[in-house]
Amino acid sequence: MRTGYPLRLIIAVLGLAGTLGPAQADLFTPPKGCTAFLTVQSKSCEVIHHWTCNNAPEGDIWLVSVGRHGPNAVQHMDSEFRWLDSYSLQSNNSTRLITPDPDPNSLSELLASGHDTFDFSQANYENGRKTGIEHIRGHDRLIGTKVKIDGEPLLVTEFEIAITTDDGSIIRTTGNQYISERFRLFFQGRETENADGDIYQYDNSPVRFIEPGEPDFLDNTPQYGCNQIMTGLPDAPGVIAAGFAGETGFMPRLSANQTH
Repeated sequence: MRTGYPLRLIIAVLGLAGTLGPAQADLFTPPKGCTAFLTVQSKSCEVIHHWTCNNAPEGDIWLVSVGRHGPNAVQHMDSEFRWLDSYSLQSNNSTRLITPDPDPNSLSELLASGHDTFDFSQANYENGRKTGIEHIRGHDRLIGTKVKIDGEPLLVTEFEIAITTDDGSIIRTTGNQYISERFRLFFQGRETENADGDIYQYDNSPVRFIEPGEPDFLDNTPQYGCNQIMTGLPDAPGVIAAGFAGETGFMPRLSANQTH
């Protein structure tokens, strides 16, 4: 059993949408005993705050995505970017990783070899009641491209992911994401989702990386893309990493592995 800050405690401390929103009202305050270290403004009218907590396993991080109408989701990952818990603040739906996972996400493997596969399942809950299980398989691959966004060096990935639900439905997503070696974080990019023939395209690429002491750190107001329709972009090539349906599409995997 992992110790530290259970997601339900984080949710309670945050007060769900109460203390986080509306997004335009104030700054994000991390839970007591936790320290925020990064705010990311993305193209998809979304701002994402990242934090760590005392007494949690080393490398564990939490993040909250905030859209123009307030918070969308909270997510908890470990140092390898395994999706441990997620909670949609719009719907009260949540997921939890089922362990042991046959082929866990491994950021270390991806950085060392340029390729990582993953195969795991997560339990779905609605208002605390278990409603089903999703099986998730896929891979991440470094394509050898390095870019800088807002001065932050990033590695570019390609990923594929398939999420199979209890009723046999399959959601397939593919696309590109970014990795910061400095922060050991994935960031979404241009992604395409195929849900039983319905195609959705997104560009959730980061625009600004804001650290403590810099202007707009922990600001809850999304600054980019809020006047655009974020689905059906004709030139978007990518996929969405596994996540949560939120105001703009998905909660940050944020990585093909939440996706990823």
